[in-house]
Amino acid sequence: MNRLSLLFASASIGASVVALACPAAAQEASPVQTNTAAPEDYTGDIVVTAQKTSERLSKAPVAVSVVTQDSLTRQGVDSAAALTTTVPGLQSSQNGFAIRGIGSNNSFSGYSTVATQIDGIYDPSAAVLTLGLFDLGSVEVLRGPQGTVYGRNATAGVVNINTADPGKKLGFNADIQYGRFNEVRARAAVDLPISDAFALRISAYRQVDDGFEGNYGARQNYNKTDQAGLRVNSILHLGDRLTWRLSLNYGENKGTIPLTYMRSRNVYPNANIAAGTFGPMQTIYSESINPGQDLVVDNQMDLQYYAARSRLTWEASDSLSFTYLAGYSLLKNNGVDSATGVFTQQNIDRRVETHSHELDANFESGAFNLVVGGYLYQDKQPSGTRLLHAGDTAPAPFNGIFNAAGIAKVAGTGTNISTISGVDVVTSYRGQGTKSQAVFGQGTFEIAPGLKILGGARSTWEQVNQRNIELVCPGDTVTLANITPTTCPGIPFVYALSDDTNRPEAKFSNISWKAGVNYEVTPETLVYASVGTGFRGGGLEASGNAPQYRQYQPETVTNYELGARSSLMGGKLYLSATAFNMDYKDLQVSSIVLNPLTNQVSAVTTNAATARLRGIELETVFRPTRADRISGFVSYLDAKIRSFPTASDNLNSASGNYNALTTAFGNRPLPGTVIRDVSGNELPNAPKWSARASYAHIFDLGGAGSLTPSVDFYVQSRTFSDIQNYAQSRRASYTKTDLNLRYETNDAHLSVTGFVNNLENKRVANNLVTVWSSTTANYDPPRTYGVRLGMHF
Repeated sequence: MNRLSLLFASASIGASVVALACPAAAQEASPVQTNTAAPEDYTGDIVVTAQKTSERLSKAPVAVSVVTQDSLTRQGVDSAAALTTTVPGLQSSQNGFAIRGIGSNNSFSGYSTVATQIDGIYDPSAAVLTLGLFDLGSVEVLRGPQGTVYGRNATAGVVNINTADPGKKLGFNADIQYGRFNEVRARAAVDLPISDAFALRISAYRQVDDGFEGNYGARQNYNKTDQAGLRVNSILHLGDRLTWRLSLNYGENKGTIPLTYMRSRNVYPNANIAAGTFGPMQTIYSESINPGQDLVVDNQMDLQYYAARSRLTWEASDSLSFTYLAGYSLLKNNGVDSATGVFTQQNIDRRVETHSHELDANFESGAFNLVVGGYLYQDKQPSGTRLLHAGDTAPAPFNGIFNAAGIAKVAGTGTNISTISGVDVVTSYRGQGTKSQAVFGQGTFEIAPGLKILGGARSTWEQVNQRNIELVCPGDTVTLANITPTTCPGIPFVYALSDDTNRPEAKFSNISWKAGVNYEVTPETLVYASVGTGFRGGGLEASGNAPQYRQYQPETVTNYELGARSSLMGGKLYLSATAFNMDYKDLQVSSIVLNPLTNQVSAVTTNAATARLRGIELETVFRPTRADRISGFVSYLDAKIRSFPTASDNLNSASGNYNALTTAFGNRPLPGTVIRDVSGNELPNAPKWSARASYAHIFDLGGAGSLTPSVDFYVQSRTFSDIQNYAQSRRASYTKTDLNLRYETNDAHLSVTGFVNNLENKRVANNLVTVWSSTTANYDPPRTYGVRLGMHF
């Protein structure tokens, strides 16, 4: 569907629904006030369910921030990646989110350290986060380990994505947006109260653009958006005390992957190839597309996502309720995950299924509050194939060996690097995944007026299996047309073959706990102190890896936290302050290591010894008048590896392919498995300082409506992208300013918004990878701008 057709289709759908909705809505609607006079909930009155019990944000003794759909729309946030600057400590990583510097940059193995929950159901796949965020009630971001009520893989925190509930009255809202790079985005939602007991909300989303990078020989431009989503939410009241909420979801992403740049390249002018010595290294900072990127043809993603999430709530009495949460999801991947010109990862009918069940009992009576529950979870990859073309690189002058051997795919001259095809790795999935069971409980008891103590614990048991077959063949011999699980096409041998379909599962267990105390100094101010632990499950990796990289252990964390929350001036001013100290043991980190069986480097998950994080987070929302809203945060973070003396040194380790070839020419090999002591280094994606400031003012135009300009400003200090803290992978400090100007009619039915995002047009690297030859990078979008037409009835 072209953009013109999309515009007409969206307009037609909107007009049809409005025509149906308006008569009934007009009969039921109360008199409409102007925007300047309409009251708006202040932040302190937002109700959160961060601890699986409803409480006001200003009374929640936990580090939590809430972002509403209105805020997301104003800030141009329609993806998980864009969400990261909206709250303190939240960053993106290759495997989902990172909080307070803890995240995973290994997309090949391991779970994210930040548990993503959608309508209360855990979803492990980072690919789901590439789908658009639309029609949300709110997003809650909990910082710090949430080991008791959320359990597994929440050592850094939790992101709760809550989709919008059906409304009690017939209604419709929609917007359509046109922006830079020919972006067209249409969103619509309709509330259908079928009866007093049953209501539906149907919402849809479609977004396309031309991409903000060229195609460079590929079929389509890079960083192109092509997404769609459909959701049906329903609420059924089965009597006065039994409520069933069901959410059915479909999403697809047929956009394209990011373009990979070579940010810098290394050269060794005094190298001695014959003697096998590097000599001093020089780094040339001259950005270009990555060598071989122009040889990539297929750069399209192809994701389809289906999910059903159910919540059945029974209010057994005024003090006791039960909630049964059940979820199922299926993610199908038939597209390209990455294609850098050196490495390409493609998928053939690769499926990830998840099942989860949770039963909670919530008891509230006077001074006592308790939630207890049981949890069952399973994810698996029952079928499908991943094809990895794993190439290799060499810097000057060592690239001359690749060139002389006649195997260079890109033969660099002068100071340019050379590339070779390396190997093809075929992974056939036969049920790989994890099972988890848990029981938990957490409660509070008011021992004196305003003084409460808190305690909780969770016991978890996990079973992890590696049911797959991994085949290693010579590079560029396997294609989507000739791929097989166990043989290399056209040749009578294989480089390596590991069959893990009957490999014994690994078992892990953990008991996490939390204890704390909170005190209402005044009815408006709460202070609290807590100590809690968290657990991230261990895992298995291919048995074809070197022995020390075939399994990694769980990571654990203990968090010490002090906080204060205040809702002052009759709710006009909300203040939040949190101080924390987090101690990690066996921290799981992504490492690029040499596989001696294939002479190739590969990404694996390993355990660091210890890490320590400490910092302060300050947040505020101030509404001095009904027309003014000021909000912001300031975060200070000191996140460091405490002890890890045996980290891999990717920058100063030559590739196995180079060493194998250079010895054939009679030369001595270079150091290939160098170890680096990273104790005292900063954690990746952990800015020491970050801050955000937002301001909006509503100008009342009388009977003509209202005009609201707003500005959102974000700044963060420099960060590193790896635990080695290489200068080449350093990300400079940056600022990002978003501007909005919104006009709304007096009856609030229609609005027009003009926006500019990333006013500075700053190129911000979101993924930096350093190896011995070069450093590669992907980038966030440049400046974007456009106009959005909205309607609400």
